[in-house]
Amino acid sequence: MRHVVALLQGTIFTFVACAWLAATYSVAAQEPPPPPPDGMEMPRPDMPKMDVDKELARMTKRYGLSESQKAQVRPILVDVKARMDDLSRDSAAEFGERIEKMRAIRDEQTSRISAILSDNQRVKYQKDMNRQAQDQGYGPPDGPPPPPPGGDGGGPPPP
Repeated sequence: MRHVVALLQGTIFTFVACAWLAATYSVAAQEPPPPPPDGMEMPRPDMPKMDVDKELARMTKRYGLSESQKAQVRPILVDVKARMDDLSRDSAAEFGERIEKMRAIRDEQTSRISAILSDNQRVKYQKDMNRQAQDQGYGPPDGPPPPPPGGDGGGPPPP
C-alpha cells in the first residue's frame, strides 16, 4: 500500500512540475511585438474611421436632411473626422484619456448637429447618439443636450 501511495505522490509531483514549467515557458514566449518603424503607425481597433460622405448620406436618409442642413452638417463631420484621426495618431495619450477625448468630441458633435435639426429630427438623432454611446460602452452624454441657438429647446412655454 505504501508503495502505491509513494508512486501516486511521485506522479502528482511530476505532473505539477511539468504544468509549472509549461506555464512558465508559455508566458515567456508571449512577449509584446516590436514597435513599428518610425513613420508607421499601428492600427488602433478602438478608433474606427469615419467616411464623411457615407455618414452624411446615412444621416440624410435617416433624418431627412434638407440641402441646407446637409451643407451645415458636412463641415461638422469633416471637423470631427479630422479630430478623431488626430486622436488616433496621438501615441502619447493613454487609453482612458483617448476615450475621454473621444467622448468630448462626440458630445460636441451631438450638440452642434442638434442645433441644425428640426425638433423631430433632433429627438431621433439624440436617441440614436445615446444608443450608439451605450453600445460603445461610455453611456449617454452628461446632462440634457443644450437647446439650439436662439431657441428654448422646443419645450412648452413657462407658466
